[in-house]
Amino acid sequence: MGLFYNNNVTGPGVSKNAPKKNPFLRFWELFANKFWDFFKINLIYFLFCIPIVTIGPATAAMTSLMRNIYLERPQFVFYDFKQEFKKNFKQGLAVGILDILVTAVFVFSFLLFISLEEPTDMDSIMFSVSAAATVLFMIMNFYIYPQIAALDLKLLDIFRNALVLSFLNIGPGLIVLVFFAGYIFLAVNFPVFVLPLLPFLPLAWLGFLSVFCCYPAIQKHIIIPYYKLTGGKNPEIPDYAEEAIFEDKGGSEEAVDLNVKGKSPASKKSGGKIIK
Repeated sequence: MGLFYNNNVTGPGVSKNAPKKNPFLRFWELFANKFWDFFKINLIYFLFCIPIVTIGPATAAMTSLMRNIYLERPQFVFYDFKQEFKKNFKQGLAVGILDILVTAVFVFSFLLFISLEEPTDMDSIMFSVSAAATVLFMIMNFYIYPQIAALDLKLLDIFRNALVLSFLNIGPGLIVLVFFAGYIFLAVNFPVFVLPLLPFLPLAWLGFLSVFCCYPAIQKHIIIPYYKLTGGKNPEIPDYAEEAIFEDKGGSEEAVDLNVKGKSPASKKSGGKIIK
């Protein structure tokens, strides 16, 4: 599970007979290979989040790029980010606004609770429920945004899937949550050192960790079963059929009469298209 979750999808160009990579080693291999891309992604993500209300679409766009890195697909960072931002704008905006509201409610509950001189048992219960709901919704986010990036589903279905996966695959979600909480702790207690790095470092790294840990569960429980049920080809699995670009006809080609008046090889038609 998570960094130790053995549900690898072999990247393009890798032999299907090659041994499966250890997930932990694969994480660091991808991290090293895309190290400088993370800086670019972090910077453009930070800039797109400045209006605040665009945090959701920007997160969906960043998640799409992290999914490409996980699947070892080539991409153009700035162009692809902009395209994914537009494509996932509506669903990302709705989730982003909900994220802001949930965060605001929790902060208000926390400030209210600590302001009480002698909180009653009911006060403690209400705050505990608020905290538990916030934690659950944060874990759901690790499954919501990858679904927005990868699947063509209604938002209600995405939330339903995310809720189920949060419990079904709780280990990776908790791993990612610990890292997010650790960063928040550092930002609150050492803002002078941590916050200036915000445009360059942590957001993309955390986003990649989230996709690497949680996206395999989406593949395992949603994507792979869907293509098995429908019989279609899973686009996330490379096609290893070694198709020859040129086929040797071995002398079976149709002879072309170059001496026919008014005719040339370039004028022969097949299926309504001129073969040149």
